[in-house]
Amino acid sequence: MTEGPTGQSAVLVLGGRGEIGAAIAQRFSSAGRSVVVTGRAEMDLTDPVAIDRWFSGQRPQVETLVHCAGLNNPKKFVDLSHQEIAECFAVNVDGFLRVTRHALPDLVEARGRIVVVSSIFGFLARVGRLPYVMSKHALVGIVKSLALELAPSGVLVNAVSPGYIDTRLTRANNDDATISRLIRAIPVGDLGRPDDVAEVAYFLASPANSYVTGQDIVVDGGFSIDGGRD
Repeated sequence: MTEGPTGQSAVLVLGGRGEIGAAIAQRFSSAGRSVVVTGRAEMDLTDPVAIDRWFSGQRPQVETLVHCAGLNNPKKFVDLSHQEIAECFAVNVDGFLRVTRHALPDLVEARGRIVVVSSIFGFLARVGRLPYVMSKHALVGIVKSLALELAPSGVLVNAVSPGYIDTRLTRANNDDATISRLIRAIPVGDLGRPDDVAEVAYFLASPANSYVTGQDIVVDGGFSIDGGRD
């Protein structure tokens, strides 16, 4: 992956230090695209000043924006502070909107692409995931609204919603017994891989896609259509 110089167009991957974000960045890079990856150290999405600073500095033109940054702190609502809810929303939703506002002139000029990594919890729910579920539902609505507003400018906006992907975070938030139960509930019989998500994200932002916009593409091995079998 390379960071393009000022004036060169690039794919900006927010949250590109995580396993799914890194896989997406690598997929674009393998296709010869210039990729800029940011994590909290480079652009803290909870800090509007940090976002403004990043965009005011030396940077490439953003022709594709991939939002893969996310915060998920499993707790029941009664145990959550309002600050924890607000922080999740800041990273997952508000920071993305602030970045999009900055990048929009570039995206319009390039007739670019926006890809948001949401989740099956953008249309489902789970105990102990209120901030995450709330924020992912919001992202799917944002994708639909932006798709309508930006279509006349040639900018396509879509979401990818992973199910249970085999990452360190998935295994940290679910014990072995829960992982086994989830695998039994997935029709294809296994957790997904980060590359499975990356391939869909790449297609949506590639020249092969000229007509898909406002959609939420689910990558979950059939989990969400099978009624949660066990």
